[in-house]
Amino acid sequence: MKTFALSTLALFVMTASAVTLHNGTASTSRPELATNAAYRDGLYLGKFAAQQGNDAHLATARWARSEDRENFATGYQQSYNAVLASRTAESNEAGQ
Repeated sequence: MKTFALSTLALFVMTASAVTLHNGTASTSRPELATNAAYRDGLYLGKFAAQQGNDAHLATARWARSEDRENFATGYQQSYNAVLASRTAESNEAGQ
């Protein structure tokens, strides 16, 4: 039963990550996000938090404009979910 619950959780995380990355593909294809400070800050902090094993914490108040807050949140969620998905995939491969 524990294996089933863990497999279900892993499947959910991978699906959520795939949907996030798929939705993010359209936004990251916009050239202005490649140099957007808020977006890049979110990418960095999301990746760092996931690598450290911390819970997601979107500190959007660090950005004054609502557009910057949205860009930060987008970047953070993309990189945080990508790291979690890669860890889940690695642990699934190691468990097989």
